[in-house]
Amino acid sequence: MSVSLLGWLWWPVAVLVTVLGGAAALLYWWMTRNYDFWSSRGVSGPPPKFPNGHGIPNPRDFHSVERALYEDYGGKRYCGLFEFRQPALYVGDPELICAITIKDFEHFTDRRDLVLSKCMEEMLVSLSGRRWKALRVAMSPAFSSSKLRAMHQLCLETANNLSDYVRETMAQDGKVELKDAFGRFTMDNIAACGFGVDCNSFGDPNSEFTRYASQFFKPLSGYDMFRLLVLSIFPRRIGNLLPDRAEPAGAFFQRVVMRTIAHRAEHGSGRRDYLQLLLEIKSGTGERAISDSLIATQAVMFLVGGYDTTASLLTCAGYALATNAEVQQRAQHEIDQVLARHGGHLTFDALSEMHYMDQVVSETLRLYPPFMRIERQCVREYTLPGTELTIPPGTLVIMPVLSLHRDPEYYPEPLRFDPDRFLPEERERRRAGVYLPFGSGPRGCLAQRFALFEAKLALVAVLRGSTLTPAAGTPPPPLPLDPGAVVATPREPTFVQVLPRHSG
Repeated sequence: MSVSLLGWLWWPVAVLVTVLGGAAALLYWWMTRNYDFWSSRGVSGPPPKFPNGHGIPNPRDFHSVERALYEDYGGKRYCGLFEFRQPALYVGDPELICAITIKDFEHFTDRRDLVLSKCMEEMLVSLSGRRWKALRVAMSPAFSSSKLRAMHQLCLETANNLSDYVRETMAQDGKVELKDAFGRFTMDNIAACGFGVDCNSFGDPNSEFTRYASQFFKPLSGYDMFRLLVLSIFPRRIGNLLPDRAEPAGAFFQRVVMRTIAHRAEHGSGRRDYLQLLLEIKSGTGERAISDSLIATQAVMFLVGGYDTTASLLTCAGYALATNAEVQQRAQHEIDQVLARHGGHLTFDALSEMHYMDQVVSETLRLYPPFMRIERQCVREYTLPGTELTIPPGTLVIMPVLSLHRDPEYYPEPLRFDPDRFLPEERERRRAGVYLPFGSGPRGCLAQRFALFEAKLALVAVLRGSTLTPAAGTPPPPLPLDPGAVVATPREPTFVQVLPRHSG
């Protein structure tokens, strides 16, 4: 009887093991069945490994993996990779990068279909095809020079708050953590321009606005990596079944914008901010229709895409100035001269005349670009110029940024901070496709003018009245970056000493 009972107990176990084994075998076959995609086309590349193909084996060390890939295959124009089971072409040749992102853009109009949160699905950066094109055309005027001029006074108020904060720091111990200071400035600027609210990060760094915003910028957890894996392999509707930790923050900011829109509809608004500019272009039907909800989503995009990138840019720029005294002195001399011509007022025109500061920001973006790489999705069959390689729709194209920016072939002594690399004559002679801080072509960053304007304004506000110097513990150049961060972020808090200069 006991033997018979034991047999009955083992039977479901055997069935379960068989089913699980079959499912595992089926998954393995499905994940690896196209691993000959590149070899069958004569494209070299490192051998893929199950289950992630060439996905980063250590998500805490993006940079070393990217650097090794560029060093091994960057000189071969391109190589074949796999992101899990999806074929990806790694292109390190500047000429091909220009062809893919600009000349033959109609073959690569989309980005990869990977949206980390449902609140981001309707953002411009997440849209594809005709919907993306229609919204980009509608939004482009919001970032013209005339619109930046209109927003200047609003941004200047935030810059003055930054200057006051630095002055208060000098009255204490004179030591400032750059990401904290510039992060408050950037948060207040985005709140004012994108949402029409006074965030006051300098007075209340733990405001409700800031607390919810921080949810978008937390380091990726193990759960986030798992959700990213699911979204990378399966259709979006399956990935969206998993809980989304950014959803409460997205809902909060949607409510903030909708309340602001309703208030302005009833009472009007004299503010010339990004939100108001979007409201003024709200028109059209069909694909060109822009609803209040869609506008609110673009305001959230303004936050998600503009906060961490700009705060990190300013942190790296502040560090570079503190550790390069001659560069800082040249920048301050230009600031003094220009402001003297404008009666000491930091007007939009005065800021526009500070060309050396443009070079400082550009060199910061070269040495510390916001993102390591840019990507495009092939939407129409494409034959790479000068080759016999044809890639089908759906193929992901990966193009390095950090590796190109630090390649000595294009930038001699690449780890040296040298704003003169961006003198007009140097820009003119530089090979196209080797400077990509904002991407390239129509899919490049729409708000790059605003980002440059914002960064330049913040730096001038600080340097006109103070000097940055290394503090105890400030690392020697170049600034070590967090190897696991998606956005270029310092590995450790970056402290500098702030010294009074003059009344400014």
